[in-house]
Amino acid sequence: MRYTYTVTDSEGKAETVQAMSWKKMLKSLLLKNAQFTGWISYINKKKRPTVKILEKGKVQYAKNN
Repeated sequence: MRYTYTVTDSEGKAETVQAMSWKKMLKSLLLKNAQFTGWISYINKKKRPTVKILEKGKVQYAKNN
């Protein structure tokens, strides 16, 4: 797989998911839990750490460091 995502829910449980793209990872995550609340961190294609915060299945905030 191309990217490794760290998915952390609102309770603090972390899980590592591998996928070829953000869209495919998000789709697989929301199929498991459509109302997911938490954050997802990964290294994007420009080698920068990125964090996206999801609330009830929708991206609320994205931060590139």
